[in-house]
Amino acid sequence: MRTLRVGSRKSALAMKQTQLVVEAIKKKHPEWSFEIIGFSTKGDRMQQTPLSRIGGSGVFVKEVERQLQTKVIDFAVHSLKDMPASLPDDLVLAAAPKRATPFDCLIVKDEQELTSGRPLLIGTSSVRRAKQLEEAYPQMTFTPIRGKIETRLQKLQTEHLDGTVLACAGLERLGYYEKLSAYKILTPEVCVPAVGQGILGVECRKEDKELIQLLAEITDEDTQKAAEAERQFLRRMDGNCDIPLGGYAEKTENEWLFHAFLAKNKMEKGRYLRITGESPFELANQAANQLL
Repeated sequence: MRTLRVGSRKSALAMKQTQLVVEAIKKKHPEWSFEIIGFSTKGDRMQQTPLSRIGGSGVFVKEVERQLQTKVIDFAVHSLKDMPASLPDDLVLAAAPKRATPFDCLIVKDEQELTSGRPLLIGTSSVRRAKQLEEAYPQMTFTPIRGKIETRLQKLQTEHLDGTVLACAGLERLGYYEKLSAYKILTPEVCVPAVGQGILGVECRKEDKELIQLLAEITDEDTQKAAEAERQFLRRMDGNCDIPLGGYAEKTENEWLFHAFLAKNKMEKGRYLRITGESPFELANQAANQLL
């Protein structure tokens, strides 16, 4: 039985996510062994530079993918929202475990400030988050802030910020909610999440049929459908870090919902769509058709 080498970014969140995937496989196949190998990516090394200036889409992924292609590792665990819409021809997304909470979390020093009407300075480098929050809370202005979860929470205390925005999934996986004094979870009607937010993308070589079969066992069917639909929307919209763009496929009891947001530039008011149907993939295409 071979030992599987698993690639991950070195951050605490990335390592936790990789451990969750390994544990899910071990529950089904305790006979397999794993070695987790951490890598520093371009996006990790250049924390003071906007993502759009250091390569935009894929800056947290490409260097780990090269380790896959050169067979240093057998599979990699990514945050799906960090992955470009299209993969290298020799790699494949082999698993999508059950999605964590996909929404954004607005973290503030005092929740009453949200209804006070006074100006609020929010730290975020995401044009998607900033544009949607600006429309929901006109009193907000924004300043760039990047870094690990703990770094951004520290900056909320040490810099002249009134709040910051983080993905709920990361806060959940690292157990940070109990450390927050005040926060508000943003529904997609207020802030449509990034494509793939809350989903883990497990990537391996297309030629490794045995591993693909193994990884498929931890896939959640609804999560897989949502991932495929949202990534189709991203491809159709040709999305990148410069565009205020969100897409989220949501399964309800009887149907699928697709939430989409696009602002063509920072000055133009964004457009929000919410459409329903039976096929999330078809809804993604419909949303793209309406927004393009």
